Amino acid sequence: MYLKLIVSDNCAACERAKEQLQKITTANPRIFLDVIHINVLKDQRIFVTPALLVNNELFSYGEIDEGKLLSKLN
Repeated sequence: MYLKLIVSDNCAACERAKEQLQKITTANPRIFLDVIHINVLKDQRIFVTPALLVNNELFSYGEIDEGKLLSKLN
């Protein structure tokens, strides 16, 4: 599974999401995480950060529901 986290500067929710996802990916080596700054993102449909994409499909904006994410990943 591939996770892509879209972040921006001075975003506390982005930092929390990044830490949360890093714990998940550390515990499960078959899940890969890319963190991309919104300024370099080519997809112009994303305006809100943090935004999480799972296998290039939008999963959520804002805080991540870890239970929901883990259900999707399993």
